[in-house]
Amino acid sequence: MRSILLPVDGTIRSDAAVQSVIRQARLGQIGTIHLVNVQPRLGSYIGRFLKPSIIRGFQREQGEKAVSRAKRLLDEAGVVYVPHIYAGDTVETIARAAKELGVDEIVMSANNLGLVGALDLHSVVGRVLRRVSVPVSVVNYPASELDLSPRPGAGGLQLRPTP
Repeated sequence: MRSILLPVDGTIRSDAAVQSVIRQARLGQIGTIHLVNVQPRLGSYIGRFLKPSIIRGFQREQGEKAVSRAKRLLDEAGVVYVPHIYAGDTVETIARAAKELGVDEIVMSANNLGLVGALDLHSVVGRVLRRVSVPVSVVNYPASELDLSPRPGAGGLQLRPTP
């Protein structure tokens, strides 16, 4: 059973990645789902006026809002998951979480430029690809999945429709 890291940001694009993971979980292909949201660090200027506990509370609250859609979808599907909310650089934090949690794969949504835009080396997906050693599946909203898995014989990138 595979362990999956599922980064979400609370947008409808994230829902597509969540639905893809739900389909895989129903087929018995996934053991553990780590639902992840990364909140940006707030600048030091703000830190001069607010206590660290207030900043952390705000980030936690925003993170909970961001994962609420994904949690609802997973709960309705009866799929078990472990939620994680982090603060930091999105790409670095996703890469660190993938390593620390020992996941087998990352499933994430394409940016608002679609699958082609997701391959841009400056996009979040493109930067995550350069930072991790596990396969990354990129799910486009609403209907296709780009498999960026370094599997033997895969012949590079594969676009596969999602049912």
